[in-house]
Amino acid sequence: MHFTRHTGFYYLVISLVTLGGLGLLFYMINDRFNTDKPAAKATSTTVVARKKPQPKATKTKPAAPTVVRNATIDRYLAERHFSGTALVVRNNRVILRKAYGERNREHKLPNQTTTPYYIGSAQKAIVATAILQLQDRGKLNVNDPVAKYLNNFPNGHKITLKNLLNHTSGLVGHHETGKVMTPAALVKDIKKQGINAQPGQWHYLDGNYTVLAYLVEKLSGQSLMQYLQKNIFTPAGMTGTGTYKTFKAVPNHSTGYQVKNGRYVIPQIGSLSQLFGVGNLYMPVDDMYRFDHALMTNQLISKRARKAMLTPGSSSTYGMGFYCNPGSYSSHGIVSGWNVANSFSPSGQTYIVLMANVQNNIPSFGRLTGDIYGMLNQADDASTAASSAK
Repeated sequence: MHFTRHTGFYYLVISLVTLGGLGLLFYMINDRFNTDKPAAKATSTTVVARKKPQPKATKTKPAAPTVVRNATIDRYLAERHFSGTALVVRNNRVILRKAYGERNREHKLPNQTTTPYYIGSAQKAIVATAILQLQDRGKLNVNDPVAKYLNNFPNGHKITLKNLLNHTSGLVGHHETGKVMTPAALVKDIKKQGINAQPGQWHYLDGNYTVLAYLVEKLSGQSLMQYLQKNIFTPAGMTGTGTYKTFKAVPNHSTGYQVKNGRYVIPQIGSLSQLFGVGNLYMPVDDMYRFDHALMTNQLISKRARKAMLTPGSSSTYGMGFYCNPGSYSSHGIVSGWNVANSFSPSGQTYIVLMANVQNNIPSFGRLTGDIYGMLNQADDASTAASSAK
């Protein structure tokens, strides 16, 4: 699939004894499976140096305050030319909330702490939450076969909703085009493409979550966004989240870039209607933190459902919307020009959100996140040592 196919490399880590190390191991594995691929047919436009008239000033929301309580992490991101917004929360305290680089390079407009970014495949965790809410309410069971809910679904009596959630369905998936498509049309094409394996084998596929998002609509009687707004965004306090249809209407929205031959270019992407349920949402960093925190504090789904969500469904470590490792739970998403990673510890005491509007100037967001865990642990150790010395 051309916005979200996953590529990358495995890294061998011999000894990991800290949460930072575990987070790094997980993310290195995660990068192998969870790196979204931009549109195969995308073209790009070089950012021109000439000046254009500035956009008309529009009133925006007050910026969330910049906070830097760990200068090491701040310097680390700056030195790596991170362009976007970072949020790190530890023990209910904001350690870092800061914007870096420019959201629009033509007009020299800086990123802000409230700047929204496309979240790509990180949206899958939100759809998984919706499915588990419907299970909590008795509307479905993740162990049910897909055939119970959708007629004429390929291998539908064997493929379960859990297979879709874990990416072990064996489906071929949607054949992408550049045109606008409805959710029903997407599911129709997924049915047409059929299967290439029996359920049980790991194969990351957007189509799994396209079907799940369609089921949210079918079983709730609402559009996906209506359901998410009422049952996830509002309860979690996510006030800056929306779809591609309203992205450019947000006054401080970001422009996505790629680096090619040493130059920043603006990639052209296909119709984001084809990323229904799998990558066409945007949000600022605080909203992603609020979603993760709401999950970990039982505001969205039951403890039993959360346990199932955060349990690996295959050797890939992918559970339901998150990669699940003893040291961290994480998701990652790319839409051509944007790169997002969010991670939190099993204790719910640490949250890291990185949202960038330059897709490929940093080799591994997983390595960045793992390093930040390590810096937080070092700071804790230093604080403990200082307290003991008194």
